[in-house]
Amino acid sequence: MKSKWFKHIFAGLLATLLVCSAVAYANSGIKQRMTQRLPAITDLKTRGIVGETNRGYLGFVTGAREKEAVVEAENKDRKMIYQKIASEHSVSLDRVEKRRAKILEERTLKGQFYQNSSGAWVQK
Repeated sequence: MKSKWFKHIFAGLLATLLVCSAVAYANSGIKQRMTQRLPAITDLKTRGIVGETNRGYLGFVTGAREKEAVVEAENKDRKMIYQKIASEHSVSLDRVEKRRAKILEERTLKGQFYQNSSGAWVQK
């Protein structure tokens, strides 16, 4: 019982830390670059070409690798943010990636894809 309670508290704290740390990047070029890429990424998601992986990054759902440079740039910026969060809060990169993946899965819109914990693509 205590361990379940602790897990929920810890998950909530980690989510809060993710949000707070992401805000720290608001003044950097990362936010601007991510904002500029958003329309292209939204289009790729809507057409089922990319989805959110179970590691918190974008992945190609199909063999079509349209706008690969955009996807790679997004993933590079996400990784920089995740590494900074992990470093600032003394948690593993793996933990940050998995937590962010869960948040992104929850935010996935109907018709878009996310990768479940076993690596299979699921259309919401």
